[in-house]
Amino acid sequence: MELRDILKCIEPCIEGKKCLIFDVDGTLLDSMPMWARLDIDYLEGMGYHPEPDFCTKVKMMTISDASIFIRDYFGVEKSPEQITTEIMGIAYSHYENDLLLKPGAAELIETLKNMGYHIVVATANEYDMVKKCLERNDIMKYMDGLITCTMVGYSKQRPDVYIKACEIAGCSVSESVVFEDSSFAINTAKNAGFDVIGVYDDTERDNWNEICELTKCQVVF
Repeated sequence: MELRDILKCIEPCIEGKKCLIFDVDGTLLDSMPMWARLDIDYLEGMGYHPEPDFCTKVKMMTISDASIFIRDYFGVEKSPEQITTEIMGIAYSHYENDLLLKPGAAELIETLKNMGYHIVVATANEYDMVKKCLERNDIMKYMDGLITCTMVGYSKQRPDVYIKACEIAGCSVSESVVFEDSSFAINTAKNAGFDVIGVYDDTERDNWNEICELTKCQVVF
């Protein structure tokens, strides 16, 4: 979608609102392919070659659980904590050096800020990683704040991170709109009373029909 088409699509959803809350990974940032390969890249860097069954098993694990699985599955002579640190080091390097925004995302953020909206980032990722990445991609300057699940103490299975984003902007839930790509996070925000705009990411393609049903409008960068 071109910027003018995105604005035309979302205008009825954001009209009269004051705060726009953006997820990062899969919404603004084209980072999900990196996360999908992170464990594989880590193992290949040590000379291991994971089979498809490994990738299937590790896909739904947290990084901590995946680190234990990697140690046991391959007999890696490192503690799970060391493995986690090394995997996250690879991720941090990508956020600091090469991950890019989805095409058109920067232009949308700049335009919405110039229209007078408060813009707050609400992410399940780590603060320093996201901040460095948004600064490098030159859009952090448009943000009123950045709040993470770690900072509020709960994952996006609870709406705390979105509610805190509202507080940062000095706005209520009814004055705010959430932009999300994840079907489970969309459900969380919607159940908390937020209007939600769905953003397409290929990792959620199997849930796209559900996302379209749950959200007021949809964006495809």
